[in-house]
Amino acid sequence: MVAKGEDKILEELVSIVGKENATAAKHIRYAYSYDLSFVKPKLPDYVVMATTVEQIQGIMKFANREKIPVVPYTAGTNIGGLCIPERGGILLDLKRMNKIIRIDDESHYAVIEPGVSHAQLATELYKYNLRWSWPVGPPSASSSSCAISHGIGGLSGRYGLNSEEITSMEVVLPTGELVRVGSCAIQEDSWHSVLPLPQLDGLFKGWLGSSGVVTKIGLRVHPIPPVLKVFTVSTKDIEDMVSYMRNLGNYEICDDLTAVSWWLAQVPIPSPYIPKPDGAPEWFCFGTTFSWTEKEKEAREEIWQMALGEEQKKGTSIKYAEYPEEALKARTQLPSQIVGSTKNYTKMAGGGISWPGTFTPVNKWAPVYNEWKKILVDHNLSPSVRVTNYRGVHYGMLRAMIPFNKKSPEATENARQAIVECLKVDLDAGGIPYKPPVDFAAEINKRAHPGYLSLLRQVKKLLDPNDIMNSGKLGI
Repeated sequence: MVAKGEDKILEELVSIVGKENATAAKHIRYAYSYDLSFVKPKLPDYVVMATTVEQIQGIMKFANREKIPVVPYTAGTNIGGLCIPERGGILLDLKRMNKIIRIDDESHYAVIEPGVSHAQLATELYKYNLRWSWPVGPPSASSSSCAISHGIGGLSGRYGLNSEEITSMEVVLPTGELVRVGSCAIQEDSWHSVLPLPQLDGLFKGWLGSSGVVTKIGLRVHPIPPVLKVFTVSTKDIEDMVSYMRNLGNYEICDDLTAVSWWLAQVPIPSPYIPKPDGAPEWFCFGTTFSWTEKEKEAREEIWQMALGEEQKKGTSIKYAEYPEEALKARTQLPSQIVGSTKNYTKMAGGGISWPGTFTPVNKWAPVYNEWKKILVDHNLSPSVRVTNYRGVHYGMLRAMIPFNKKSPEATENARQAIVECLKVDLDAGGIPYKPPVDFAAEINKRAHPGYLSLLRQVKKLLDPNDIMNSGKLGI
């Protein structure tokens, strides 16, 4: 409830953004209090929709002066509780800031506002035969938020994380000051690169909206080669799949190299757990390649056949596998309207889904997955796990998508416990969770070098002296 006397705060917010863009109405605040994850709902005190940079500056200056928490929000499609207010305050909804400012089809970058969705950006890029590294997520999700949160996409096997594709930023600090990082900081209309300057964009990537509000961002985009070929195989176990993905990844021919367990290959994910049918492969892999000519495609196929032959000589269980056409569309016709729909994950469970999503070296996938499988099955949850190579074989993603019945507190807590247990196993193996809810941050910080935590605190204090920006999310 908004306490008596706090209407002065609402009056100030209305004076900044207008009456139609600021509210303390409980039914609206409730809509921003939860997501699909196990994170417990928490109400903001106010919801504000900004439409200009100047409005955001006004909100942040006011909030900083009055020490009111602010939580930045775009589409709210994450499944880590990242936008659930830990300490109430102002929920700053940025979805109306949805302009595509520029598409440079010669230097191959786009400049967008935070509310631009994957679908919106894709529609414009395709006019220039350009693409971005679209995640297998809802088309309504924010491209900017995906990038600053170290999101992944269909080009991560070639180019790495979407955060590695950032070329410049404009940011409003928690104090209301407007800053720029990258080439646009030196020449206002130049957005091509964060180098060779100090990479100050790192102050705003991976900070879970706790260091500033990104109001404009430059993203590298890429031409779309016309010839598609997807290589698909299956194996009986994770060890054989890891061997294949490490081997094929060495040749760096795939835009995306991903494998999923049998449970994640089902649509929807079985919930509660059901055993895999006898004789069915436990792992399926797709390697997506795009080529400019048929000869280039044939050369990639020759390399793939060589890698496949090398695995067969090892005596592994690898086999060529037909992949369902609909599932392939979900990997190649991006932004995805198939697997990217959360209902495909949660339909059997009851509307809840969360994850231990981690960046884990390829050589740790098998031992960690085998431990995860035991934990999840013990909790009557499907071991619906995905592994993906980044930039060849440098590192990769190990992620479990865990649906659960969100209407049941017992089922939600069971999923939370299983996910945190899985997270501990991965952290002990050297993996790092991404887009982490506070429960994850606590486990990270238990293992962190004291100098690392001290540096985080110093940077946070410098940028956000009154700790108003998405307070509590870092767990420090």
